Amino acid sequence: MSSWVLVAGMAALVVVLLAGLVLVVLRGRRRRVPADAADPLPVDDPGPEGTRRDLRPVAPRPGTSVGGVLPRDLAAPPGGLALLQLSSQFCADCRATRAVLTDVASEHPGVTVREVDVAVRPELVRLLGIRRTPTTLVVDPAGVELARTVGVPRRADLLGTLAPLRRTG
Repeated sequence: MSSWVLVAGMAALVVVLLAGLVLVVLRGRRRRVPADAADPLPVDDPGPEGTRRDLRPVAPRPGTSVGGVLPRDLAAPPGGLALLQLSSQFCADCRATRAVLTDVASEHPGVTVREVDVAVRPELVRLLGIRRTPTTLVVDPAGVELARTVGVPRRADLLGTLAPLRRTG
């Protein structure tokens, strides 16, 4: 008789656990915001964030000054360009990005690398629309964001982005 009580108790426990799991899933679905409602990127966005080929002009208005947002120490030096990396402490991709940026900058005079920890400067995350680390911005001396990449940039893609900017800037 005690084995039937044990089996019935286990069955009741399984039913309660399954009901709790269903409630958690249903509540999670209700709290989600539709992706298009929270996404400030334009409809013609050329690719998903996080890809290695996410180099693109800043949306929605390429060439808009962010000088009021970026402190002078984050803008490029006069006559040069800055690769501004927004990173976080425990990000493995951030270390890989730092290596790529340092390598590219060492071969190109006038290109400097600056890194900002998003935990130290959270206001930049909100003002610049940073959603993932690492995010790298190409910035001119006036504080204008010329391009950005999300994730670890490929060296060739970064060089291709910098080539026309270095000729004109």
